[in-house]
Amino acid sequence: MIGNRITYRTADGVRVPGTWRHAFIRNGDYFLTDVFIYADGLIDCWGLVTLEEFEENLRCGRVATELRRQGVRP
Repeated sequence: MIGNRITYRTADGVRVPGTWRHAFIRNGDYFLTDVFIYADGLIDCWGLVTLEEFEENLRCGRVATELRRQGVRP
């Protein structure tokens, strides 16, 4: 359950609550990593990015929630 995955980061001395999920990063091959989502709208997925930047990573396939087999179209 995602509600039990609680984390935080500190920004300018303020604790920003967040949660996390597993995801796959495509950098040639796929790598399992943790994606941290914070209440201020920033996302840490191999670097702190805005929601818009993260959406672009999803659109271009750099970040995925499931693996796609090569040669198989969705």
